[in-house]
Amino acid sequence: MIRIELPMPPSVNKMFANVPGKGRVRTKTYRAWSHEAGFMLVAQRNAGGKHKTIDGPVSVLVEAYRPANKKRDLDNILKALLDLLTNTSTIKDDSQVIELTARWVNSGPPCVLIVREAA
Repeated sequence: MIRIELPMPPSVNKMFANVPGKGRVRTKTYRAWSHEAGFMLVAQRNAGGKHKTIDGPVSVLVEAYRPANKKRDLDNILKALLDLLTNTSTIKDDSQVIELTARWVNSGPPCVLIVREAA
């Protein structure tokens, strides 16, 4: 099991922009979050020793702190989190996720990911 505390990811609506001649590109906000969150994930994941990429089925639990004055859709943060797991070689591909549970919490870090190898 891996437990990772991360900053709140951007909404899927703020991850990409349409740029003439280039198509869909990552926004500055998404690039900045990916960079910071990637370093945080790798540091926490490797704290007990070097991590080997999980290449089998996984179960992922997401606990996110709901901002008091913001209306957000919980499902809009999932893509960034699953892509981060793949981009940091925590898992081989997000198609390995066979179970995904997400919930708002009233206290704690902005976002917590718990990844387990599925049986």
